Amino acid sequence: MALDPGLLEKARQAGARLAEAERAALGVRGEYHAAIRRLHLDGGSLREIAVELGLSHQRVQQIVDGAGGTWWQRLWKPRRKREAGPCTFCGRPPSAVASLIAGPAVFICDGCVRAAERAAAPFSRTGQTRQRCSFCGKSGTRDRQMHTSAGGNICGDCLTVCRAILTDRTS
Repeated sequence: MALDPGLLEKARQAGARLAEAERAALGVRGEYHAAIRRLHLDGGSLREIAVELGLSHQRVQQIVDGAGGTWWQRLWKPRRKREAGPCTFCGRPPSAVASLIAGPAVFICDGCVRAAERAAAPFSRTGQTRQRCSFCGKSGTRDRQMHTSAGGNICGDCLTVCRAILTDRTS
């Protein structure tokens, strides 16, 4: 059975619009969570924020923790600060790089971000298992380019976030 080319094109266009809407929703979700955290850091209690926004206290706690934590965690953070390790991708120590971005048990330096951006070869599944991004945990697919090294993997979406972080640091 042959697929109708017109319907196939409509499906592709709808898929592209869906992907763009999901990217936009992730950005707006991040802004929403950051705004809730700022409300808390500005002195609002978790319960007050929950009542005003029509959320549960537990959900506000999850959002604040996910966006960076509460004010008291900021006070204790210097006491239990994790030392930056070497870049997971190239092994250079923090003293040998201009910037180092931390992920969950993974680090990437500005040089490796640039190198991964220059590597324009799309992800290929031939001869490889489906790799997971060391930052977000998502699997590489044909649509999600994955840059791999011996120490870790980074997807195109996380690479874009790393570039934004580096750009903000230099501004």
